[in-house]
Amino acid sequence: MDNIRTAISNFFGSELRSYTRFSLTRQADGDVSRVEMKSADTENDEEMGDGMPDGMQTHIRKPHNKCKGTLKIFMFAVFFLTIGFLIGYLAFRGQMSGTTLASTESSLKSLKPTSESSWETAPGLNIDNEEEDEDENADASDDYENTSQLFFDDLQKMLQQALRNSDLETKIRTISGVGDHQTGSHGDLINTQFIRDEFMKMLKQENVWTDNHYVTLQVNSKSPNRIWIVGGGNEGEIELEEKNSEVYCPYSANGTFTGKLVYANYGMEEDFKELQKQVDVNGTVVIVRAGKISFAEKVLNAEKMKAGGVLIYPDRQDYDLNGDVAMFGHVHMGLGDPRSPGFPSFNHTQFPPTKSSGLPGILAHSISANVASRLLRFLGGADAPTSWQGIGSKLGPGFNDGGQIKLEVNNVEEIREIHNVFGVIKGNEEMDHYVVIGAQRDSFGTGAAESGVGTALLLEMARVFSKMVEDGFRPRRSVIFASWSGGDFGAIGATEWLEGYMSVMHLKICAYFSLDKAVLGGNDFKMFGSSMMHRLIRDSISMVKSPLSSETIFKLALARNRNWEEAVLTPMPMDTSVYAFLAIGGIPAVGLRFVMGDKYPYNTEVDTLDTLLQFTNKKLEVIGRAMAEVIGISVIKLVMHHSLPLDYHKYSNELTEHIVKIQQYKPMLEERGLTMQWLFSARGAYFRAANTLYSEMGGSDLHNTLICRIYNNRIMRVEYHFLSPYVSITSCPYRHLLYGKGHHTFSGILEQLVLLEKTPDLADFNMIREDIAYATWTIQGAANALSGEVWTSSNDF
Repeated sequence: MDNIRTAISNFFGSELRSYTRFSLTRQADGDVSRVEMKSADTENDEEMGDGMPDGMQTHIRKPHNKCKGTLKIFMFAVFFLTIGFLIGYLAFRGQMSGTTLASTESSLKSLKPTSESSWETAPGLNIDNEEEDEDENADASDDYENTSQLFFDDLQKMLQQALRNSDLETKIRTISGVGDHQTGSHGDLINTQFIRDEFMKMLKQENVWTDNHYVTLQVNSKSPNRIWIVGGGNEGEIELEEKNSEVYCPYSANGTFTGKLVYANYGMEEDFKELQKQVDVNGTVVIVRAGKISFAEKVLNAEKMKAGGVLIYPDRQDYDLNGDVAMFGHVHMGLGDPRSPGFPSFNHTQFPPTKSSGLPGILAHSISANVASRLLRFLGGADAPTSWQGIGSKLGPGFNDGGQIKLEVNNVEEIREIHNVFGVIKGNEEMDHYVVIGAQRDSFGTGAAESGVGTALLLEMARVFSKMVEDGFRPRRSVIFASWSGGDFGAIGATEWLEGYMSVMHLKICAYFSLDKAVLGGNDFKMFGSSMMHRLIRDSISMVKSPLSSETIFKLALARNRNWEEAVLTPMPMDTSVYAFLAIGGIPAVGLRFVMGDKYPYNTEVDTLDTLLQFTNKKLEVIGRAMAEVIGISVIKLVMHHSLPLDYHKYSNELTEHIVKIQQYKPMLEERGLTMQWLFSARGAYFRAANTLYSEMGGSDLHNTLICRIYNNRIMRVEYHFLSPYVSITSCPYRHLLYGKGHHTFSGILEQLVLLEKTPDLADFNMIREDIAYATWTIQGAANALSGEVWTSSNDF
């Protein structure tokens, strides 16, 4: 280039008026690596030299105008040939798919947002301003080159291509083929090692690790649980069939209890309210059907009605099961190790003896449909409502001959070591921001749907993303793949990990995806979890064809209900890792499933690969691949976009819905001197903060990594700041104002207001006043977190 510059200068008849001076310093190891450049403009500096440490001299002479005319012409030609070559090369390179701005401009315009979702813009592009100057385009291009050589369309095709080679059925067969899968068992350890080895093959050893916990589990004792009919003409012990002998309800109270039998349908709150109109539940043994809600919720509802014991069975109308099969399910109304509530169970942490407030104080046991039939056929009392009638048709209490039920539970506690396995694909710009994909590994029985599907999908996602990285994908943020143990006992592995890193997780994890029970059937797509992730999932299912139709999953949902959220949303199960991440960790989390009704027999010995193939009409591979594609697209968006595609606006509407429900009790509150004004003002503060952030991001250069990171940090704080800071995490761990459990939540406040209206003598108005104040400042705290710095926040009501 110096020769070209010289030729041009000579051609136009002028001397080069400056030169560059290079100083090369030899390093201690003999490597000449430092270059010092100086510019000289004086005519007098005819020759310069630098003394080197070893005596070396570097001379650079100023060029003189001694070239002949022929050389001038020659150099002039070389110059223009070079320029022509560069222009031609760039033009040709611009035609190559997926590697330059020009090649994907049209496809990226198709991703341009048509509404508020400006975060749909692909990284490295400002498609709203196509007339940027060259420097701005160069900066954008540099940013693009540093993050990914591929655009979203390219990545989606890579994802689809990689998924064509999936073999989920073989993985499920391998995982569920191990003998005992229960938490902390030998089979659980074998699968732990298998997953760890698979992660190492795909992600390299330095990117794979485990963490260990010592947790308290309740297991079968040598003395079996037993049931008798006593005090009537049919006295005697009810034999529990051989298939039933291994099934029990972990975390039940132990001991014996005798009482009259009462039938309470599914054991939901509304069922007990209906039952209470005809039968006094106090001091009875309640028999309920499995389904609708968790075992723990059924037992809690019975305990609130002062029952002394609960029997849970799968009704034939709900489950197509052999009559001798019972269902496994824990009854701890909580998550994690119940002997270390709110703190992690690392290395036998030496806290004083304690227990979770969610442990029941009554007995609970799971029985088969055949055993339930023997009990219910003797039941007397009034007829059950028509909608309740299955095996049971009478409400009780007690048998026609006056007989009662005697229940004995002999479970024992033991401490077991469990292992969580992790693998990571590290991000290239925001390595310390993660998207986590997790799946339960343990199960009762073979657990094809309970844990096999999720674990197979987890391995598949790790394989697919590692392949995409090999092919040129450079994710901005990290992706962590997590295999949890202890899922059958209340998401113990996931919860203990969260509790162990509680102080930092909400600053690190952008979003969490659960793969548990991801495939329970065919064409019906369902989701549950944080509202902040709804729009992300909507956009993903708009791009993925239904596994059993030519339409997209989104279009099929709209065909069922014009409100797509109502079509796909399902109540969030409490005993899942999604609930742990959301209500304990304050991290946006979502669970996705393909189902066929609500009758899959998971948590039974019948949960086998053959059963799963039957429920999916032998389309397991296709359905699993569709689920992997939905999650894959969502993860790509989260790790690729400059700004996180999380819908923080959504909570403005949800807050309004909850506050309007409380507003119904405004007259009653005002009579007692309590106004709703401040609660509405806090909601307004959140609404303004969300709009301000959206406007700021719309007017900012999101190619600037530092600016974008500041915005993302504000978005990531939102979910965490809906965890009430005014209640104890040990006594009330589910602190989320909208999704949590407890009197401090919106649902808890509404329950107290209903009680205040109907039976004011039983309500604690001071606690209601306090909880409304807590809710007000929790919302205001979330608004301040979204606003950013203290000089941009305001607590002016």
